[in-house]
Amino acid sequence: MINSRNLIFLVFVLIVAFAINYISESETLITEKPTFAKNDPDLYMLKANILQYNNQGTKQHRIKADRLTHFPLTDITTLVEPNIMLYPTERRPEPWDITSRHGRLLPQVQVRDEVVELWDHVLAIRNNSNGNFIQIQTESLTVYPDKDYAETNQKVFIDENSGRTIAGGMKAYLDEGKFFFSSSPDTRVRTIMLPAFK
Repeated sequence: MINSRNLIFLVFVLIVAFAINYISESETLITEKPTFAKNDPDLYMLKANILQYNNQGTKQHRIKADRLTHFPLTDITTLVEPNIMLYPTERRPEPWDITSRHGRLLPQVQVRDEVVELWDHVLAIRNNSNGNFIQIQTESLTVYPDKDYAETNQKVFIDENSGRTIAGGMKAYLDEGKFFFSSSPDTRVRTIMLPAFK
């Protein structure tokens, strides 16, 4: 038999337990920080336009994109319709203008400079004031803007006033105007020379 004294004690214990449980849950809700899913972006920009200057304060390169999205977990920034402009240097008085449909920006780390990976209809053009040009077409291109260097292991077409070179891959030192071509199992390096017109 439960007497009234035991019943009151039991009710009191239940009320205290309920109160302690309620207070601890409230504190957990207050102190809990909001969490984000691993792949949620923390920043995006429309019509992004980013300028990079060198140590002397002159423009080094510009990256534009219709949409820029940054993912904090990997620190990778995806680019839609990117456009990279490598501004003139002392050794190269003409700019390089590089476009593609998609790309991503990999941050500078201790063992690597900033990298821009481009893919899907990549086009790089350099026009000289005297009417000469160089045009590079490929499906993917990795650009190191701070080093004026680009490379691809995809089939590449290089057109200029004197003709066209087709290769299975390329390493391009854009500042020096030096290109190194490589073959692939599907594509051998070949150059077609155009006749000089006077």
